[in-house]
Amino acid sequence: MGVLMLTLIAATLFEKLYGSSFALGGIYHSSWFIALWSLLVITAMIYILHVARRGTLVLLHTSFVVILLGAFVSFLTSQHGNILLAKDAVPASMFTTDNGTLEKLPFSLQLADIDTVYSKEDGLPIDYKAHIVADNRKESYRHITSLNNPMKIDGYSFCIKGVDNGNLSLLVAHDIYGLPISYTGYMMVFVSFLMLFFDRKSNFHKTLQQLQGGRRTKEKNENPHYKDLAVRMGTILTIPIILFVCLWYKRGIFPATNGAESLFLFALTTAIIAVAFKFKKRFAALRRTLIIVAGIVTVIAWFGFERDAHVQPILRTPLLGIHVTTIIIAYALLACTAINAVIALCGKENKRASKALIGRALLYPATMLLATGIFIGAVWANISWGRYWGWDPKEVWALVTLLACSFAFHTRSLPFMAKPLFFHIYCIAVFAIMLFTYFGVNYLLGGIHSYA
Repeated sequence: MGVLMLTLIAATLFEKLYGSSFALGGIYHSSWFIALWSLLVITAMIYILHVARRGTLVLLHTSFVVILLGAFVSFLTSQHGNILLAKDAVPASMFTTDNGTLEKLPFSLQLADIDTVYSKEDGLPIDYKAHIVADNRKESYRHITSLNNPMKIDGYSFCIKGVDNGNLSLLVAHDIYGLPISYTGYMMVFVSFLMLFFDRKSNFHKTLQQLQGGRRTKEKNENPHYKDLAVRMGTILTIPIILFVCLWYKRGIFPATNGAESLFLFALTTAIIAVAFKFKKRFAALRRTLIIVAGIVTVIAWFGFERDAHVQPILRTPLLGIHVTTIIIAYALLACTAINAVIALCGKENKRASKALIGRALLYPATMLLATGIFIGAVWANISWGRYWGWDPKEVWALVTLLACSFAFHTRSLPFMAKPLFFHIYCIAVFAIMLFTYFGVNYLLGGIHSYA
């Protein structure tokens, strides 16, 4: 898995230097890269047969095999391309594939009309409604498609790519076999994580029991000074809460369409996590640090906030709020593990083991939410761009972050992960990867996610 992570990281760098075509042809779609994924599948199957003893772990690792199987089937059988429709032009029955070849459709498409929906606030376009007539020689159908509302005909999916001078550009996707397999795998991941949280014999529950066992001794009350500080910082954080709600009301969509808005969400999530620790002495340093971090992030977001920023049409979907919120909560939890690790490394050595338990307890929901967020993003990508995975740098680094999180759960094959010192260093490293996924990709690598 480590080799795979390094390969994915290198691929994004090569894509930046030599272009997407080089990365797709030389890496992502190459035989050796497929062989690398196949090796991972074989490893997972060996684990299922010889190591995994509980149904939860079997289901979890099987789900990854199913996802990769679906991706491989999509690679072999799917078709993707573009088609251009012009008003009052002859019906089009051919589309250009990503490889530059022409493929025939089992029907023809003709553009009847295009309606542009404008924003009442700034008068800019927020959506397009295309009226398209599909003819399969037996009968004709009239379809209306818009952004984030693809047109589906006979297993083909058509998503609006752009509108220019009355011409409509559509993304074409045909993936009737690989898509349902991959979606099934994603759902299996989600179900297996839920089962893991309710399985009393899981390592997650054992970690929680160890934490509860460590809290049986009566704790002294904290210094009132720090309680006052926490209250003051919490009062300050009501400002972004009010702003967040106002933005949501004004724009009519969940305010997570750019970096500043996602930082507001990150600050709020971090503050809520801090409050969840309550006023226990053993969590005092972590809680106070989280509150201070939330306050700093709020200030940064405030100065980067664009009050009149236009929201791109493709971002006007309920999936945006679900996708971003899920990912941000996962990132906030990973930030907590890193802060907890720094506190542990700077403190007494005999406290590192107990703080490692805190980090492990936070890492489980963080990994689940990150996997869920990637799944929701895949669904949204399939709706918007006609494919659930496109090897975009943001997608790749989200996968790298997920793979990095998974190392901590393999203490049997990686015994050094059980050592508190190494685990804390590992948490800081995962947080660094997350930071690059969150910020670095947008500014250094670009991609189709850079609009956000």
